[in-house]
Amino acid sequence: MKSRARLLALMMVAVAALGVATAPPSATAAVAPLDRSPAAELRSFDAVTTVKERNLWKHMALIGSQYAIFNDRGLIEGPASIKKKWPFLPKQFTRDIDAAAIAFSGPKFRWRHTWTKGTQAIIFEDGGIVSGPFRIPIPYDGLTDFNSTDPKAAPIQHLGVRGGSATVLFSKAFEVPTLPFYGEALLPKRFRSDLDDISLEIEKNVPKFSYYKGNERIIFDDRRVIELVNLDVKWPFLNAWRTGK
Repeated sequence: MKSRARLLALMMVAVAALGVATAPPSATAAVAPLDRSPAAELRSFDAVTTVKERNLWKHMALIGSQYAIFNDRGLIEGPASIKKKWPFLPKQFTRDIDAAAIAFSGPKFRWRHTWTKGTQAIIFEDGGIVSGPFRIPIPYDGLTDFNSTDPKAAPIQHLGVRGGSATVLFSKAFEVPTLPFYGEALLPKRFRSDLDDISLEIEKNVPKFSYYKGNERIIFDDRRVIELVNLDVKWPFLNAWRTGK
């Protein structure tokens, strides 16, 4: 019980501290600008999120009216129609999603989705809508969910970003982003505002963030940048989809 509470406390401390962290000298080389010119014709994801399922990382990306589920080795499902996969979704949530997040809601890693579009949000599973659509106070650039291990906390926590600001962790009422951007001191300037989406996951009891923008993803924790990569190189099997072919 104490270890669970400690993990949540650690994550909340890391979330707060990342906004004012000082980049260590070792981080300097890791954030050198990448060559982004070869992928100029590739479309950015409308939304993208990550989950750790049975100790394997999975991703879901949304572009227009389609979704794809994949890992670093290749496609698992899609690209396919959002409307056909989840026919119960209201029309406005079948294309051009602003932000998407996934957490687990039950046994066998049942996915619970939280999607936002403009000032609306919806929560659903493959079997149907859980909540919404409902109004949120501000459009989000990015949203991430994670499963709390603290029995005193809500089982699913949310975190959103807009412009260069982030929300506190929240579980019910969707918050307005007012905090400094997490990890600002560690990040190249282009990752300090107006992201395409974000993900927060726990690996080896350490909170780890992924920020997406254009054709790039950066992964970092409270001490260092772990990876900065071009997505056309990281996930080449998505390139045809991203060009509309």
